[in-house]
Amino acid sequence: MYADILILGQLLKGPKHGYEIKKNIQEALGESFEINNNLLYPALRRFQEMGAMTKEVEKVDGKPDRHVYLLTDTGEEVFIELIRDFPRKAAANPMEFLVRVALFDRLEPELQLDILQKRLSVLEEELKHSRQYDLGQSRNRFITEVIRFKKTQTEHEWAWVKQLIDEVQGTASGME
Repeated sequence: MYADILILGQLLKGPKHGYEIKKNIQEALGESFEINNNLLYPALRRFQEMGAMTKEVEKVDGKPDRHVYLLTDTGEEVFIELIRDFPRKAAANPMEFLVRVALFDRLEPELQLDILQKRLSVLEEELKHSRQYDLGQSRNRFITEVIRFKKTQTEHEWAWVKQLIDEVQGTASGME
């Protein structure tokens, strides 16, 4: 689902052709968020069929025509609905979470807080689970190292999410 959010998020910034959408996502978020053509173009076609975007053909001398995609009002609504749709399973997926955070500048503080609190809940559950695991019981040193690493990583993310919550709450109360 995060791929759909990234694609629509790119079109919120203005009309773009497919390659430009793909390139911008890659440049902004890195290789971890790669959108390949087998994902991009079917998604663009699907969004066009549902009225979330339109496609214009741009004629270029001596080159194949380029298709430029423009987001519609329906597309903006679909974008917000996709971001709002953040069940626990999605909140447990780091990519789903990070994509939403990357687009916080497009969201109301209330929705930002909801996303952050859902992720925080998942992290707290992971930390609770990792604290119950007895690192001394494993005979495999590498399993122990992986568990230690994951616990440390989760603790750092938990602190970061808490910081973001504080910042969003501070910004939201300053707006009132």
